[in-house]
Amino acid sequence: MQSLLARGVYWCTMCQQELPAERFLTDAIRNGAPRSHCRACSGKRTRAKKFNLSFAAVDRLFAFQNYRCALCDKEYEDGDGLNLDHNHACCPDKGTSCGECVRGLLCWSCNAGVVTWYEGVRGRVTPIPLFEKYLNNPPAVAAGLVRRRP
Repeated sequence: MQSLLARGVYWCTMCQQELPAERFLTDAIRNGAPRSHCRACSGKRTRAKKFNLSFAAVDRLFAFQNYRCALCDKEYEDGDGLNLDHNHACCPDKGTSCGECVRGLLCWSCNAGVVTWYEGVRGRVTPIPLFEKYLNNPPAVAAGLVRRRP
C-alpha cells in the first residue's frame, strides 16, 4: 500500500484498477488511509444497496448510459451527480425500490424536477417525445437489467 501511495495512486478492490489517490475517500479509523474502493465504486455500491440491485447491474447501467443523464445527456465523470430513478408509483417510500421499477440514471435536475413534473401532468399536456421515450423504454429496461412491467 505504501509503495502505491508514494506514487500517488491506490488500488480499487471493486473495479480492479489503479487510480489516482485523490479518487479515494480516506478513513479516519485507518489513520487517514484510503478506503479499499474508489469513490465511483462506493457510489455505485450505495445505489445498488438502496435500490435492490447488484453492484454489477448498477455498473452496467452506468456503462450503458455512458455516465450521462438519460434525459439532458450531461456527462458526469465517475457518475457523481447521477441518481437512480425509479417509478414511485411502484415503490412510494422515499429512497427505496424493489429494484424492478428502476428506470435509469438521471441528474438531480431531471430526476427531482423534470420527471416528477412530467409524471404529474402526463395525460393532461401534449406528450413530450423525449420524456415519453424515457418513461416507455427506460435505459434499465433497454439494457436488459430489469424487465418491462406490464
